[in-house]
Amino acid sequence: MKVAHISDSHLGYNQYRLVQRREDFFLAFKKAVDEAVERGVELIIHTGDLFESYHPDMATLSQAIKLFTEIKSRGVKVVAIAGNHDRVLRRGLLSPQKVLSDLELIEFIDPAGSTYYKDLYIAGFRYFPKSLIPAVKEEFFDRFSEEAGKAGVSVFMFHQALDQYLPYEMAYEITVSELPENFSYYAGGHIHTYHVAEVKGGVFSYPGATEFHSKGEARVGRRGFNIFDTETKELERVELEGLRPFFVLKTDEERAPEDLRELLEKVKASHLPPVVLIDYSFSKTEVTAYSGLLSEIKKSSLYLRVYEYRQLEGSNFPFTDQTMSYSEIFREYAENQKLPKKAVVLGSEVVKGSCEEVHHLVEEFLKSELGDFFEEFKRFTEEFE
Repeated sequence: MKVAHISDSHLGYNQYRLVQRREDFFLAFKKAVDEAVERGVELIIHTGDLFESYHPDMATLSQAIKLFTEIKSRGVKVVAIAGNHDRVLRRGLLSPQKVLSDLELIEFIDPAGSTYYKDLYIAGFRYFPKSLIPAVKEEFFDRFSEEAGKAGVSVFMFHQALDQYLPYEMAYEITVSELPENFSYYAGGHIHTYHVAEVKGGVFSYPGATEFHSKGEARVGRRGFNIFDTETKELERVELEGLRPFFVLKTDEERAPEDLRELLEKVKASHLPPVVLIDYSFSKTEVTAYSGLLSEIKKSSLYLRVYEYRQLEGSNFPFTDQTMSYSEIFREYAENQKLPKKAVVLGSEVVKGSCEEVHHLVEEFLKSELGDFFEEFKRFTEEFE
């Protein structure tokens, strides 16, 4: 049996506030689905962030319903989990995947659980912050490992950053050693670039995103998905072709004239108006000196953005390919200010999370710190709300 592993599609994302980019995200996902079906897959697993938000606009939800109806009509089953973007955190709200599940278009594992498709055992859990992973492990992982050991072939789905796939310390949610045992394929989501490795005797992979969500992804990644063969236990990588081009240029005041002329030729030759992102490093010559070339590039582009980096003489911050996340910036600042370690950890989690997660993250932090006193503290504070 062939199983397509797709992840981080972010349907409904109006990147750069452009409706064309929202359509690009949908078309990339549809292209992945069509390619998977044409290659003879019987099952599609989606490991989270199918939608950019747990409350997508109605046009996006309508498009998704039509597409998943088509997938079902072609005899392909879909099993999905929620990611950090599309999981519901407030009571009384319905996740978009739950809508698709209620329409019997997908099977939705939420918050954690398992199912079978024919002889294939599938287990998984949605995105949880790092603070909740121990509780999820305690409740589910032993059972998952036991069932996977009994099954001939098995898949474990998760939407978590593994420790060895993030470039900065303590930003991961789960370690490789914490994953359950005995699975044939470990299907990860949340990391937007493609990775493959052997984990606990099985194949592990992040398929990456179906469309670029950031400049860093466009610089180092390729858009695509994976196909896992349950008989041979082999993984096939499928790159998506024909999507909107992304050009990410790193240049400086010495190389800019030549680099920008070459970029202009690439932009003009593109089959679709591309997204163009330029990192420009300088000490004296500001980027406005190349306004003519940049104007020509912009005319043929969907979107152009230039990031300027002024290099001061004697600066200890050289221009590099590495950019810091907001969480990294906060952590570095907080540690320099000698804030308490617990404040640094909580602040990093809050900055890294979405707006919807802040209440949950703070509550979980207080639970871990206050222990048995948490409920009393909560009742006390509610009296003043």
